[in-house]
Amino acid sequence: MFYLICLHLFNISFEKLSLFFPVLGKSDWLADLRHKELKIKLARKGAVIGKGSVVYDTIFSASAKGDRFFIGENCTITGSTLLAHDASPAVFLEELSNKPNAWQPGARRSYRNSITIGNNVFIGYGCIVLPGITIGNNVIVAAGSVVTKDITNNVVVAGNPAKVINSIDNYKDKYRKLLANDPDSF
Repeated sequence: MFYLICLHLFNISFEKLSLFFPVLGKSDWLADLRHKELKIKLARKGAVIGKGSVVYDTIFSASAKGDRFFIGENCTITGSTLLAHDASPAVFLEELSNKPNAWQPGARRSYRNSITIGNNVFIGYGCIVLPGITIGNNVIVAAGSVVTKDITNNVVVAGNPAKVINSIDNYKDKYRKLLANDPDSF
């Protein structure tokens, strides 16, 4: 209850509060509260997050007109950037300029298109996902990948631009073998 009061009345985050009360970081119910806090913060940025999904240190683009992100169930996104708008056409197309000075609010119109991420998706550190992308179910996007096109279900992708490098079944078989042969590595 103390945590909720601090969060809502004083806008003190879980991270700040746990600096003063380290025991907070070891509680399941407080971890649940922290997850709810994350979902609220991301909803303010236009993100809808499914059950069991977690997002760590990820940048969600923001624009005056609002960007949208739909993240399915059981997803992990870590240290990535999701860009649901692209302002670069306004540099080259005069008809997208609303004001003479680019630094003024609303001076340029941006292309915007929501990002949709399916269920059971892992997006690795340093990935960039561009506007309008749909990532299917059961997908791994390897660290550092740049997703420029939609990704189908049941694949592992990597690279810039991201390309299919494996099936999710082969990936799971590989890690089942590793787990069987070297369980201490997990």
